[in-house]
Amino acid sequence: MSIDTLLKSGATDRNSCPTSERLVDCIIAAGNVDFDEDTMFTAKTFLADTLAVGVAGTANPASEKLFDAVSRWNETGDCRILGRPGVRMSAQSAALINGFQIHCLEWDALHEPSVVIALCTTTAALVSEAEYTAASLDDIVKALVIGVETAVFFGAGATTEPRFFRPSAAGLMGASMALGYLRGYSRLQMLDLLGLAYSQVAGTMQAHWEGSEALPLQIGLAARSALTAADLVAASISGPHDVIDGKFGYYRLIEQVDSLDAQFEQWAQPWKVKEVAHKPFPAGRATQATLTAIMDVGHSEQLDLDMIETITVHVPSLILLLVGRPYDRDMSPAYARLCLQFIAPMMIREGRIDPRRFTAGIMNSEQVAADARKVTIILDGNPDPNALSPQRIEILFKDGRRIERVIDVPFGSPDFPMSRTDQLAKAAFCFEVAEFADKSGALFDKIFKSARDVPMKDVLDIVSGSREPRV
Repeated sequence: MSIDTLLKSGATDRNSCPTSERLVDCIIAAGNVDFDEDTMFTAKTFLADTLAVGVAGTANPASEKLFDAVSRWNETGDCRILGRPGVRMSAQSAALINGFQIHCLEWDALHEPSVVIALCTTTAALVSEAEYTAASLDDIVKALVIGVETAVFFGAGATTEPRFFRPSAAGLMGASMALGYLRGYSRLQMLDLLGLAYSQVAGTMQAHWEGSEALPLQIGLAARSALTAADLVAASISGPHDVIDGKFGYYRLIEQVDSLDAQFEQWAQPWKVKEVAHKPFPAGRATQATLTAIMDVGHSEQLDLDMIETITVHVPSLILLLVGRPYDRDMSPAYARLCLQFIAPMMIREGRIDPRRFTAGIMNSEQVAADARKVTIILDGNPDPNALSPQRIEILFKDGRRIERVIDVPFGSPDFPMSRTDQLAKAAFCFEVAEFADKSGALFDKIFKSARDVPMKDVLDIVSGSREPRV
């Protein structure tokens, strides 16, 4: 292609970035408004949930392997790790581990319309940032709202199923804007930050497809990259600006979209954190509709897996992609958390999903293999490549009885929310799984009952241990 052709296409107009400027202006404008009480309340709820889940992540053996690897880097710093009292690391290393721990049990919250697990990357980055600033809890919560909103912007509107892992790719963009907002960066700095974050976007769906431990690692790496981008901006390093819909922009290479107008029209209408769904159960969100159906049936029927002939789940294509993977006796815990053939029988037999039960001795047992053979996942013909619902579950009993449930709204969604009692019970279970003293009540009390200007560091004392110097 000649330079004349390129010029006619407008591709070399490197000084024009109207879409990036429009997004940055939305973020800066948020700094001049007061978030409504409902938005702040919801964001605090999900902050508490995300921190508790991050504590639980220490129970994953892969978290210990990552911790050992990062410890060998001999980096020093003042940033704490969720669920690991006495540990101090650099901001980037702490964000890497915290991001991994938050996502590694598949227990963290999801914005379903955009299929973005929207809090993990931003929270991990903000936990490190809070250690070096005087940021209050409310400051962090506002930054979290911005991070979620931006991550959803980069995940919503896609016309194809995910190819890159949206929680890390879109999450990095959200985390970087949250940091820039918290640091009070100028318009030009925010544009540079957007570009430097985009320059580090990584993490594809291949890790998800294979059920690899690299999946939560991509979250940690994205959180680390957001901090790196913010620090580079502070050092006056510039980044590309036309990174949203430019010639090689996010919505050219990472996702495809017909128009970005809808995303801008929906900015803060409402704030997207209010559309986020809890994961009541530590398994992929795509399993939660089936788990909700099992929970619902269990309220009226005495479910006994030995009396069940088959369980058939009719799902959209994205659900099949995410959790329709076949049971494998040699599967890893990361694979098992995304395997509906393993998750559904566990829910029936045990009444819950316990991360401590994802061991080789259990996963490859004859009983589990037989249970998995009872579950069949079938495409339902839904044409939406990003649909998570509805899902139809049929349970056929050996005596000929048949029970069917259609789940359009899984438990934990905004239209079927967890109660505060449910939220506290989940947090308590997170601490139990981590063998960490139950501080669920203290965590929620600190977040919801403290003065508006309570330091975020006081919250981290509960989930990471005291700030007292290491002995």
